[in-house]
Amino acid sequence: MEKDSLILSNAKKDIPIYLQDFNNFWKETTTYYTDEVLTECYATSLIYKNWLIVLNHIGIKTVDAFCNELHEDINTSFYHSYFGQYRSAHMHLRSVIELSLQLFYFYQHEVEYDQWKSGEYRIKHDVLTDYLKKHPAFKDTTAVDTIDLITRKWKLFSKYIHAEAPDFFQTNLESSKKRTISKKDLGVWKSNYLKTGYLTNKLFLLFFKNNLNLFPTQNRDILLRNQTDKDLIELGLKIG
Repeated sequence: MEKDSLILSNAKKDIPIYLQDFNNFWKETTTYYTDEVLTECYATSLIYKNWLIVLNHIGIKTVDAFCNELHEDINTSFYHSYFGQYRSAHMHLRSVIELSLQLFYFYQHEVEYDQWKSGEYRIKHDVLTDYLKKHPAFKDTTAVDTIDLITRKWKLFSKYIHAEAPDFFQTNLESSKKRTISKKDLGVWKSNYLKTGYLTNKLFLLFFKNNLNLFPTQNRDILLRNQTDKDLIELGLKIG
C-alpha cells in the first residue's frame, strides 16, 4: 500500500538519525566519565554476574535465572545511561531490587517458586520485606535498616515506572530537551545506580555471610569492593 510505503521510507530515513543521536550521546558520556567513576560504575554492573559464579561454586544453582536477570537489569541500566535514557535506566533499577528480594525468598521456598514460574504466585513488596526482616540469616545484623533503605529506593524508582509526575518524565529532563549530556541528570542516575548496587549487594553478603570464605578469592573481592569498613567488620572480615 502507498501509505505503508511512505511509513517504510520514513523509517529507513529516521532510524539512522536516531542511531546518530545515540552515538553522539554515548561519546559525550564516555568523555564525561573519569577513570575512577567508570571503574565504580562498571564494577557495579558485575555484581550479580559474580554472585552467579560464587553461588554455583558452592553448589547453589536454583537461583541462576534470578542472577542472570539481575545482571541483565543492572547492565541495561548502566548502558541506558550512556544513551541518556535515564527514566528507563531507573526502571531497571527497580527490577534489580524486586528480583534481589525475591531471590532470597524463592531460594528457600521451592513450592512457591514453582508456582511463581508458572505465573500462579505473587508476593507483594511489603509482605516480602516483612518476611526478610525476620529471617534468621539477618538476625543481629543491620539488614533491617538496609531493607528499609532499599524500600525507599524501590518507591522512588516506582515513580519512574508509573510516571507519577512530570519530574519523572524522560522528556522533561534537561539532557532530553537539549540532546546533550547534563551533569545533573547523569548524577542523579549514577547516585541511585551505585546506591542500589551497594544496598542489594550488602544484603546478599549478609544473607550468605557463612559462605564467604568458600567463595573464589577473585570473585569475592569484586563483591566486597563497594562495602565500607563497617560493613566488612559486620561480615567478620579483617580490614587492610
